[in-house]
Amino acid sequence: MPSAQATSPSPADTSVISPTLCQAKICGVTQRDQAVAIAELGADYLGLNFWPKSKRHLPPVSAAVWSREIPQTTKLVGLFVNAEAAFVLETAASVGLAYVQLHGDETPDYCEDLIQRGLKVIKAIQVKDESSLDGIAAFPSQDILLDAYEPGMRGGIGHTFPWRLAREFTQRYPERNLWLAGGLTPENVAEAVAGVHPMVVDVASGVEDATPGVKSLEKVRRFIEATRSGAVAN
Repeated sequence: MPSAQATSPSPADTSVISPTLCQAKICGVTQRDQAVAIAELGADYLGLNFWPKSKRHLPPVSAAVWSREIPQTTKLVGLFVNAEAAFVLETAASVGLAYVQLHGDETPDYCEDLIQRGLKVIKAIQVKDESSLDGIAAFPSQDILLDAYEPGMRGGIGHTFPWRLAREFTQRYPERNLWLAGGLTPENVAEAVAGVHPMVVDVASGVEDATPGVKSLEKVRRFIEATRSGAVAN
């Protein structure tokens, strides 16, 4: 990660979520009917995975067929890994993405370029230890997603990382929006919300039964309810 001096979030990327409310993102959605149903259950964000190596990969052309059927109260987030900027921009326009989530080795300059082109960027950081937080200062993104680390994987890992590191993030970078991922489930998300105070909690495998990309709507419902209960506990 870069060791440049601290960079303030770009003026073009100034969205701030109310600190009194934690929101839920259901990631790795692959089916139109499930996307609509998850939105109706109250998900704040739907994550669409455009990384070809992912088990939850959704081709942009497929997403564009139904993406605009999703109610505007549920925002679409596109996940990319080391993608060409032109591909990210084209996909964001064709699918109607509210955010792009960069889950690879993208540089601060790459993020800044997309922000200056009008995109809202979530920079994902895979957390190994305390040192994983050091390079965040160089990124211009208002929104930072912390995820567990697993070699060769980018999201959907299914296990947590020490939440004390997420709390350390909020202390070191109070001006940033924390999106918390990594092993969240309907059973542990309320504890995560109450203990870490993230702006958004992000789940993929934690609301699936067996097949990646196919969600259990019952687990989704419970995850959203538990997210709200954890926020109330705050």
